[in-house]
Amino acid sequence: MYSLTKKRWQAINDRDSDYDGRFIYGVMTDHRVCCPSCQREKDCSPEDIRIFKTSDEALFEGFIPCPDCHPFGDLSEKAELVNQVKVYLAHHYQDRITLESLAEAFQVSTGVLHRAFMTLTDESPQAYLVRLRMYHAKKMLRDGNEAVALIGLKVGIPNLSYFNTVFKQQVGQTAVQYRKKNN
Repeated sequence: MYSLTKKRWQAINDRDSDYDGRFIYGVMTDHRVCCPSCQREKDCSPEDIRIFKTSDEALFEGFIPCPDCHPFGDLSEKAELVNQVKVYLAHHYQDRITLESLAEAFQVSTGVLHRAFMTLTDESPQAYLVRLRMYHAKKMLRDGNEAVALIGLKVGIPNLSYFNTVFKQQVGQTAVQYRKKNN
């Protein structure tokens, strides 16, 4: 995440389209993410604003795209499906999720869902889910002192051994090492 600087706050207040593409921002009161030029009525203070570098970062934090300004751009039908799945995953990452359950939830075949994800993101829905889970696991390790096994449960990986394996593959160090280094 970026910090909210005076320039960024001014760009948001001025609805300055010159800043579109440089950052997107989320409003904590309604969990919408917008581009700086969004014309939607804003009644918020700087404390309510979160600045993001990427759409995934905003989605990982549980924000949804503004229907007025389309901060992720105008999306094709395939891109809209992928975006909806990402929003769903951001809100349900702690649940048991399979490709089959995702496809069923979005009323598409597993093949269509997998191909759409791979085409648009260069990663599978499963890989995206793992990355999302590790994002939240790292955040919990940095910000709290819960047991690693409990963090694994909270991010949707109930098997401690598997959680440790995935964490080390994704982050390059164990969860305990990460906590010591970043706490």
